[in-house]
Amino acid sequence: MESSMHEFKIISKHRMYDQYLVKLRACIGLLDEQVLWRIGEAETNSIGGTINHIMVHVRRNAAKLIDPTITYKQGMEDSFIPSMQNKEQLMDEVEEAFSSFCAAMDNTGAIDMYNVYHVVEHTAYHLGQIIDRVQRLADHRFQFVQTGLNEKALHAIVQQSLHNIRE
Repeated sequence: MESSMHEFKIISKHRMYDQYLVKLRACIGLLDEQVLWRIGEAETNSIGGTINHIMVHVRRNAAKLIDPTITYKQGMEDSFIPSMQNKEQLMDEVEEAFSSFCAAMDNTGAIDMYNVYHVVEHTAYHLGQIIDRVQRLADHRFQFVQTGLNEKALHAIVQQSLHNIRE
C-alpha cells in the first residue's frame, strides 16, 4: 500500500477513536438519560437518536471495509430513532461501533478512500451538533482544544502510530 494511503488510514482511525469517540463519551457522560432521549422544541432528533445514527453509519462502513461487496437496500434516514437504552448500554454500543471501525481499518489493505473520508466527515458533522446541544442543555463548556483534544495532539498520536508500525 502506498505511503499516503497508509497515512490516511492511520489519521482516519485515530481521528475517529482518539478524538471523536472521546468527545462522544464526554457528551453522553454529562447528560442524564431523560435529556439524552428528549427531542427539543427546535430539534427533530434526540441526542441519543443522533448517536444511534452515527453508530449505524460507523458500523456499516466497518463492515464495508471488511467486505466491499456489501450493499444496503435501505438508507440510514430511519436510524435516528431513539432506542431508550440506558447510558451505560449506549456507551457500550458506541465503544463497540468505533472499535469495529478501527479493527476494520487495521485489518484491510487498500480501502475506498472516498467512503472512509465520508464516514469521518459525517461523524464530525453530527458530533458537532451533539456537542453544541449538550453544551447548551448542560450549561457546560467542554473546551476540548484547551484540554488536549486538538490537532496537535492528534498529530502526535498519528506520528507515534506510524513510528511503531515502521519498527
